[in-house]
Amino acid sequence: MTLILVRHGESEGNLRRIMQGQLDLPLTEDGREQARLVAARIASMPVAAVYSSPLSRAFETAQTIAAHHALAVQPVEAFQEGSWGEAQGLTWTEVSTRWDTAGDRPLHEVIPGAETPESLRSRAAAAIDTLLDRHRSEVAVCVSHAGTIAQLVAHLIGMPGGRLPRLLTGNTAVTVVEGAAGEAVITVLNDLCHLRGHVHPYDGPVTRLRE
Repeated sequence: MTLILVRHGESEGNLRRIMQGQLDLPLTEDGREQARLVAARIASMPVAAVYSSPLSRAFETAQTIAAHHALAVQPVEAFQEGSWGEAQGLTWTEVSTRWDTAGDRPLHEVIPGAETPESLRSRAAAAIDTLLDRHRSEVAVCVSHAGTIAQLVAHLIGMPGGRLPRLLTGNTAVTVVEGAAGEAVITVLNDLCHLRGHVHPYDGPVTRLRE
């Protein structure tokens, strides 16, 4: 199969440089234009299904893609972003003021209520393996988030738990996965050619956080 992973377009949270996690904030106008551009890129492909995180920034991006194929978007809870607990909605400066983020402890151990990376990878990996097997001879699209996609890439390339690829995932970046679960390979990674001449595809240092 071919599974096209897409990060959502720019959101209000990206624009405000906050830690979104599972905070549900909409796309900006630039984000909607990014969604239209990535949808146009995928429009000629024989897409059989479109899946999405239920968070509105991803779901609206997915709806824009699905409209070209007369498909309804299927929400998948497992593809939503990891939770930042009590830090959701705060800037990095506010987070570092409230909690001791300068030490060696992982952020999920410092921030109350934050989801562990192991939890995020486990749920996302199980969901993508299901889709890879479900659409063995088809093309499907999945719209998700930077942190979730990073964990999916780590799963697909067999990185050990607790390790992540050094990947800066831009808004509406495209990653293409081909093959069945356990055998899939990444043939395109974090591609943003559809945004050439448009807004800058990255949203700064906060991209390293789960959005």
